[in-house]
Amino acid sequence: MKIIPAKTAGFCMGVRRAVNIVLELVERTDQPIYTLGPLIHNPQVVELLKRRGVVPAESLEEIKSGIVVIRSHGIRPQLREELEKRGLKIVDATCPRVARVHKIVEKYSQQGYLTIILGDAGHSEVEGILGFVQGEAYIIEEPEQVQELPEADKVLFVAQTTQSQEKFQKIASALKNRYPQLKEEELKIVNTICDSTERRQNEVKELAGRVDAFVIVGGKKSANTRRLKEIAEQEGKPAFLVETEAELVPEQLRAFPRIALSAGASTPNWMIRRVYEELRQIALLEHSLPFRLFQRLVRLGVILNFYLGLGAGLLALLSGVFLREKIYLLSGLIAFFYIFAVHNLAVLSRPGLLEVIEPGRGRWFLRHRQSLMSISFLGLVLGGLFAFMHSIWSGLLYSGLVFLSLLYQVPFGRKNQRGLFPYQSLMDIPGSKDIFMALAWAVVIVLVPMVEKTELHFEPRFWLLFSIIGLMVLSRSILQDFRDLQADRMVGKETLPILLGERKSRWLVNFIILTGLIVSFLAWQFSGIGISIWGLFLGMAWLWLCVPLFTIRTVIQGLRAELLIDSGFILAGALAVSYTHLRAHETSLHLVCRLLLE
Repeated sequence: MKIIPAKTAGFCMGVRRAVNIVLELVERTDQPIYTLGPLIHNPQVVELLKRRGVVPAESLEEIKSGIVVIRSHGIRPQLREELEKRGLKIVDATCPRVARVHKIVEKYSQQGYLTIILGDAGHSEVEGILGFVQGEAYIIEEPEQVQELPEADKVLFVAQTTQSQEKFQKIASALKNRYPQLKEEELKIVNTICDSTERRQNEVKELAGRVDAFVIVGGKKSANTRRLKEIAEQEGKPAFLVETEAELVPEQLRAFPRIALSAGASTPNWMIRRVYEELRQIALLEHSLPFRLFQRLVRLGVILNFYLGLGAGLLALLSGVFLREKIYLLSGLIAFFYIFAVHNLAVLSRPGLLEVIEPGRGRWFLRHRQSLMSISFLGLVLGGLFAFMHSIWSGLLYSGLVFLSLLYQVPFGRKNQRGLFPYQSLMDIPGSKDIFMALAWAVVIVLVPMVEKTELHFEPRFWLLFSIIGLMVLSRSILQDFRDLQADRMVGKETLPILLGERKSRWLVNFIILTGLIVSFLAWQFSGIGISIWGLFLGMAWLWLCVPLFTIRTVIQGLRAELLIDSGFILAGALAVSYTHLRAHETSLHLVCRLLLE
């Protein structure tokens, strides 16, 4: 089974704008926040917003005080006036394209035009449009209803923004036949269908010729999502509308060799990705048992941060080569166990993040929470054991690093507290995770293995290596943060891209990687180590290649994204270790040849 994801996915502009407005309110106010009905037609997003204190109210009687957010569908002017009379603060999150329809309808209905609206009767957007009509208005859903319209001297035809483009054109043609006597200025046909909706619909039509079935992701009450399903079925393809990956039926889907994945305008990226990853797991069942076992082994290694720990271990071996021209196996083991354990504990401290972004890992961590806690603490202990085996000073420094790492994750304040330090823990400080993790990696990889005496005499190349490792890890963290900014904001995770914005963060990560490449080049020029430094250079270059994939348009997601990004560490360490190994063999070979010649 082959899965073909649609290129047009994720929140449309109006939905994204509404969600961002609400999230900004959550972050800067203590007042109650209400929306008139669900903010968008996606129950998963609405539920996440409820966890953050945004309450969807079904009637005005439910709202006593606070802030009322007008959702993206808009409302009638009369309802706005009622909100103002009650003294409630109003924040307007109406989609600009919907607001445009309001202005058009208001303008022409005042001039005596009969208003015809292509839309779903009773839909909140249509109800909002009707509120701006001054005069007669008719809602139609099919071209056949045009003949039932009354005579009129002037007619305006608009559409609900999520309607079908094809249906709009058919009804526009039917209106011209119904009112042949009207001139162009008397029969105003204004195409108000959102261009995002149009692109999604066109893509479904285009994909229909290449696939055998569709999976459409989105709320079952969402008009534009249902429309995508209808268009797929009109094209003669079976379409399955699901809100979450739990609704997928493997037995149904395995009957189709090629499946297209599309989504409605109010479906967040992380939900699309969850469904995509589940479809991949269903498709995996078609492969041979050895391949499935290998894939699951790799998946488990990424989920448990073994792969990330391996990268750290190889970088620690590279550190020994770079600073002492020797491979220290103990330093690799120290770094492996520390990074493996600390990253797992970071996930276990806030599993709610992964429940949203990567439910497979989140559920797995929650299901095995106690076992994973025990394994992670065992990893910290083993890392400490190897550190003390290396030297007493390495062990003491490692112990101090572990203490700070655990302190960083310990909650010591109340949730949503206010004051000089309005955070529940140090890890809640915006951007602190990225900076702390970069320093922790640099310490355990470079500093811990090198501390053998009470007196430290660090050469310049030590600080070069410390800087390069820190810059690599900081770049890696920012790239990971880009994977789903909307989901991070939903659950209250404040990352550097959220703090600085996407454009500035993209500039920052490019600057960091460029700095790392320059430092690597300088280290090669002045350290006298030779080719081992090119492992670091290669690792930084690999991360730079990942920048457009994860900061402009996230092409690869889920565990495969981690595998790709973290491969930079594997490449960097493996190159240096391989070079040292080959050089050692070459030296041995020269010695043997010399003895034979003598």
